[in-house]
Amino acid sequence: MKGKSPSFAGKLLVSHPLQKEESFSETVILLHAHSEKEGAMGVILNRPCRRTLAQSQSDFSEGPLAGLPLHLGGPVSTNRMALGGWKFPARGPASIRYGISREEASDLAKEGLYQLFAFVGYAGWSPGQLENELRLNAWLVCPFSREVAHLEERDFWKTLLAIHRPEWRLVCDSPSSTDLN
Repeated sequence: MKGKSPSFAGKLLVSHPLQKEESFSETVILLHAHSEKEGAMGVILNRPCRRTLAQSQSDFSEGPLAGLPLHLGGPVSTNRMALGGWKFPARGPASIRYGISREEASDLAKEGLYQLFAFVGYAGWSPGQLENELRLNAWLVCPFSREVAHLEERDFWKTLLAIHRPEWRLVCDSPSSTDLN
């Protein structure tokens, strides 16, 4: 009898350096949902749009959410925006929220306990798809910690590779073209 697969909800997926699909090349994805029956869903953390929520949507021009950074969350449903974020308790894993209402996000912003973001689109996998990609070493699964959450976006992907898979880091530091050698 086959055992139940572990859930990777609350973990990070770090793309393999040789990932050729542009949507996922050099990405770090925070999984907020994962199950055998439903598949997986997450958002890309290191694809900032260099805009705030107020700059992209006029109905957010004022209030506690106006300055939220906007990120490209993934290639699925890029015509939709969702609010999400996380907080770290004194002990234990992060509390991750995704798809929260504007009112709830405003309340969380006022409390100041959650690090909030706006995401355009998301990354999704059908049942079994992520597990198959993991077997093919397309992704590295890493813990999501307070320290990781505060890494510089610019170096997020390379830093995680250096920490968790130094041999992959060697590949990502090599030139993309052998003509550059």
